[in-house]
Amino acid sequence: MFNRLSIIALTLISSGYCDRPAPANLNHALALVDSMIIDGQSISYIAIYADAPDYQPVEAIDEGITCVDDVGRFLEVLEHSILIDGRRDLVPVARGMTHFLLYLSRDDGLWYNFMLADGSINKTHRNSVAEFGWWAVRGLRGLAAAYHIFRVVEPNGSLIAAVSHRIAAADDHIATILVEYSRFTKSKFGEQPAWLMTAPDQTCELILALTKLHGSGDFDYYNAITQFSQALVATQVSIPEHDLNGMYYSWENIWHAWGNNQSAALLEAYGISGEESFLTSVTLWAEHFIPFILSHQFPRRLIMNADSTYDMEQFPQIAYGINGMYRGIKMLADLTGKPVYENYSEQIYSWFSGENIARVPMYDAASGRCFDGITGPDSINRNSGAESTIECLLATQLKFTN
Repeated sequence: MFNRLSIIALTLISSGYCDRPAPANLNHALALVDSMIIDGQSISYIAIYADAPDYQPVEAIDEGITCVDDVGRFLEVLEHSILIDGRRDLVPVARGMTHFLLYLSRDDGLWYNFMLADGSINKTHRNSVAEFGWWAVRGLRGLAAAYHIFRVVEPNGSLIAAVSHRIAAADDHIATILVEYSRFTKSKFGEQPAWLMTAPDQTCELILALTKLHGSGDFDYYNAITQFSQALVATQVSIPEHDLNGMYYSWENIWHAWGNNQSAALLEAYGISGEESFLTSVTLWAEHFIPFILSHQFPRRLIMNADSTYDMEQFPQIAYGINGMYRGIKMLADLTGKPVYENYSEQIYSWFSGENIARVPMYDAASGRCFDGITGPDSINRNSGAESTIECLLATQLKFTN
């Protein structure tokens, strides 16, 4: 049933494609890519971990060798590389990863997350049980990227039809969530929108997928996009003169850098709807919360207490957290043309180049590696797994596109 193939990256690197200089260097990411035949279908995936100093793929204990979380986001890297940078040599990788996402998802719209070394799906780990949650929205982000790729390179192929079918399987789940639209629930931290996808951080990931799909012109997610975006606006701190004014809650009374894509999601929604409240919300975030983040050297987590005091955790700092902030402020800078936002974006991106609390460059453009994180003022995790690499590549692609 399962037959391992050689690493795709070896073919690409040996062909010379990966040797061309580019700000977003995919060499390390492609070295983590492998393939497998499952039920006669070739699938591709990217390894979760790669440990220093040799940076060979490492299996995640009790989880597996790869996951939807990473493959979904790497397809966005491939989308940019194929459609903007002209890397048509990467189409086979994108095709294989699209088949992976189809394999890890179900016709009822539920998704698994991890695949084991033998090619079987891990259906029992708590972060891999079939559900419409984190890995579902990451999978949808990946399928949205795949749709954009294959509507260009293989518009009449069977793969685009399979992708469309699997995307449509999410519609009932989205509709179920939005049944609660306009209803608020009470908590000790105030009223919260009941039509969030569990929490604001998951919701913004879903918006990113839906806006990409809607932007193709082949899907109509206008109502879902605007309604989910209204929920995000309702989870923003709006307390003039407070240190955390403009902050978006990630979950309950907590902001965490990981997955803080609310600003990017709202700007994507603004581009579709023209709803000024979305832009106003992101502007508040940019003018008040971003300066706070910069002045405190990128804290990892903030907890708002019931009395409006707050607690702050500094570490670990990872590329996943930095890219969320960078993406939002860079998009706002490009949209408005305001130098102050461009300056903020440069300060945030410079975390990758060494302007961070540890004073260590986190991204090596020569190898394409991004270290897994800063664990203390003088401590670096020099491993370079899929997530850190992917999030850094996404930031770098955005930075050097315009």
